[in-house]
Amino acid sequence: MTTPLFMLRASQLGIAIRDLDLLSIGLVLDMYTESINDDFKYPQMAQQEDFDRF
Repeated sequence: MTTPLFMLRASQLGIAIRDLDLLSIGLVLDMYTESINDDFKYPQMAQQEDFDRF
């Protein structure tokens, strides 16, 4: 990952440059990955009884 690509990902997430001092590179990349997954529709969601059985 290059610096310009990292800055692009941060700006796509709406993270200000001054806030990058408070975040690690890994955290920003995790946030970007999760933002991509936001639109994924899971075929089956776990219900309470599934957690109870677990």
